[in-house]
Amino acid sequence: MEENVSALVFLTERRRAGTGPGEWKPDHRLVVGFEPGRAVSLAQLGWRDLDGTESVAGFDPAMTAFTGVRITPDGTSHVWRGRLAERRSDRPCHRFRVRGGQEPREDLRLLIEDGGAPVVRADWADREGGGGAVVLRTIDLDRARYAGEVTDGVREVKAGNEHSSAGEVAANLIDDENSTKWLSWRSADRVEFTMAEPVRIRHYALVSANDFADRDPRDWELRGSADGRTWVTLDTRSDEFFPGRHLSRDFHVTGTAADTPYRYLRLEITRNCGGSQIQLSRVRFFSADRTCTYEAFTGHRYTAGEAPTPYAGTAADLVSDVPNTVVSWRSYLAEYSADMLRVLDEDELLTTTEEQRSASWLGHDGADEEQIAALEERLGTRLPSGYRSFLAASDGWSTMGAFMYSLRTTASVGWLDDFRGEHALDEDHLKHEGLVGPVLLVSDEGDAQYWLLDAGDVSPDGEWAAYVWASWYPGLGGRHRSFADLVDHERASFEELSGSEGRPVRPKGAEELLDQGRRAALRGRVDEALDAFRRAEEKGSGAAAYLRVVLSAFLDVRGTHHRLRGLLARPHVVAEIGTEQVNTEAVALFLRSAGLDTPGRAAHAVRVLDETMPGSGLPSTDREREAWLAEHRIPEASAFERALDSARALASRGATDDAWAVIEEALTEWYPVSPNRIAPVALLTDPALHGVVNRRRAREVVFTPRGGHASPSA
Repeated sequence: MEENVSALVFLTERRRAGTGPGEWKPDHRLVVGFEPGRAVSLAQLGWRDLDGTESVAGFDPAMTAFTGVRITPDGTSHVWRGRLAERRSDRPCHRFRVRGGQEPREDLRLLIEDGGAPVVRADWADREGGGGAVVLRTIDLDRARYAGEVTDGVREVKAGNEHSSAGEVAANLIDDENSTKWLSWRSADRVEFTMAEPVRIRHYALVSANDFADRDPRDWELRGSADGRTWVTLDTRSDEFFPGRHLSRDFHVTGTAADTPYRYLRLEITRNCGGSQIQLSRVRFFSADRTCTYEAFTGHRYTAGEAPTPYAGTAADLVSDVPNTVVSWRSYLAEYSADMLRVLDEDELLTTTEEQRSASWLGHDGADEEQIAALEERLGTRLPSGYRSFLAASDGWSTMGAFMYSLRTTASVGWLDDFRGEHALDEDHLKHEGLVGPVLLVSDEGDAQYWLLDAGDVSPDGEWAAYVWASWYPGLGGRHRSFADLVDHERASFEELSGSEGRPVRPKGAEELLDQGRRAALRGRVDEALDAFRRAEEKGSGAAAYLRVVLSAFLDVRGTHHRLRGLLARPHVVAEIGTEQVNTEAVALFLRSAGLDTPGRAAHAVRVLDETMPGSGLPSTDREREAWLAEHRIPEASAFERALDSARALASRGATDDAWAVIEEALTEWYPVSPNRIAPVALLTDPALHGVVNRRRAREVVFTPRGGHASPSA
């Protein structure tokens, strides 16, 4: 979304078809902004959303009211009606650059919000006798980045009931690396989420669990509260349906409720789908509107008395974000070449010549029109303009990233079937994986990978979909809209990988972000700290990479050893954190996490750690290892160390709640004894406290302001 559109906001209500006339229930607002080249007065609008819900609305001549129908994915039909509440000129919409259009006024501007999932098909009829229909291609929502997610800001989760003995507890609902779920033995129940600080909720997502669809929520309310006592309804749902397992459904919060921040959120499930229990895999909260979810549209339109004509377009922000002309390619590739030459070693530029390095240009001279025309004649088709202009800027390429060493020239590019026997790819198999074909091979073999263009998958602007095939995926990777999008994705991956290795492409600002992350962590602003550490890591900060893992361990210690294993093998991380802190803090955290992952396999964990950190000196026997860990205990300030001693004594007598009360009281006075300590890791690693600091309490530790910060907003 990037521009505003004149939108109509309707207050709506519905009742199940076939019920009595007095049973209307309030429903979600309907927001409609629709300009296929120009604003039109709609007689009728119909749409289908990503979840399968079908809706049709017929408007009165002044568009002040509508009557319609909504059919949910399970076939339940509702009569639907609404009246105009307001006209808005400030609502952001999706804008598509229409194929063949010469001016912005010909673009399609589209906004249909009914509180549910994004629209994937729409048809319309206007009062002048025209109309049309479009099918919208969505970007893969599993891979798309959501803006403004605040789920990491959940400090505590409580449910009315949970299956504790099986580990199917409410805390699993905010665990993004966990495949388990929350299960309640009740057919109606509620879950309460306490945020570290008040947040606005623009939309939220619920993910169905692994089995038994009759346990899915059917009716619910999402409520918000500033104080935990007075509650306001943010969103109400009825007759909802999850068509599949592990399926994420997204729900908009509309009206003034979406503009008010709340510290407490409650999901009140009043009915399930017929079972005796309720279950969910995950809940996600977002404080910003959805990011762009569309790539393109295709369809037709017509005017009164005329035959339909093709109608297609590409999302406007996608068209302008990547190079698509010879000039823009030259500029883009020159910058990329300079970046790679600055951070890569000579042995990582094996396909690059000395001449290319001297010229700071990892490509070649551009192909002339005659060479490109000869290639197109050989292929029997015209190339997409983005790839065609790339060849004109550079006829092939050497190092295109960490895993792609060489792109083919106009003399060697060809259809995949023409290279049978020269590689491990099979076009028939690729078609089973979703390619349409024919498939164009545009690269030599990289790190067990090839780059492919699908000539049968064409965007409205004429671009061919692009893919990476790699044996280590295994198989076909994600779809990219065009060759330029694939190159841009490779460049982003190169920058991320280089930064994590301590060779940042853009190091400026790393220290500032690291300091920002430290301050946010000590204030209890977990999501803000994690974001600052992530951005600092991309700029090459090893300390930020380490602190991000430590902070995440308090949210869920499981899997931390895998992340530490990769980190501790990077010299710049150990150099920035220091050997002493690694030995006292990271080693203990590694062993604690590995022990949860593979109980009883401590010797294996020690071997893995020794491979990661040769010469760490960690003993192999349990008794010697306990003595080593005791000798290398994580240092704390004296006041907090005394609180830990008291907690250990109480825990040894079974008084775990009293032990936690001592720790909780001391937390606000905890402060770091060195710059790269942001939380008392001993609470996770000390065996004497394992029965005291459970997952819920571990989260509370990092959401508690520490080091003299009085409140999360300090």
